Amino acid sequence: MVAYAYATQFPSEVEKLVVMDAFLPGVPGWELAYDNPNMWHFRFHGPTPEALVAGREQIYFGYFWNDLAADKARSLSAADREVYVAAYSRPGRMRAGWAYFASWPDTANDFAQMAQRKLTMPVLSIAGENASAAILGPQMKLVATDVIVTNLKSTGHWLMEERPEDTKRAIVAFL
Repeated sequence: MVAYAYATQFPSEVEKLVVMDAFLPGVPGWELAYDNPNMWHFRFHGPTPEALVAGREQIYFGYFWNDLAADKARSLSAADREVYVAAYSRPGRMRAGWAYFASWPDTANDFAQMAQRKLTMPVLSIAGENASAAILGPQMKLVATDVIVTNLKSTGHWLMEERPEDTKRAIVAFL
């Protein structure tokens, strides 16, 4: 999302753009994820969620690392999980992380405006078949004129962890 926003605002500074397993709020198709009741976490922020998750960060993140992967055994390593849990367990960190999601209604307004002018640089959309593949590729075709779509089979949200070689190969070939 950040790379897309940058490319739309500074297209002369971007030769090629790679977007990976997300979606663009405000661009048609985003509602499939944002309004999906199984994607409850996009609206999970504020004092009550903070109180519910405090001291239970490992359980909270475990949901994402396990359930948003095509195969939880190929998701984040135990060492990486420990680092994330330790970082987000510090005071104010969950609130800061959730602020990203809380800003999406504003982001949607901004992106809807940005999408009025199509990107002309080559774009690679790479996503997991079991994650945002059905949304991201079609969205990028709406906002860019030169798009290659790569959907990694049997892959969830964690592209580099679940399919590191396939992900690297697609990016290197594109660049």
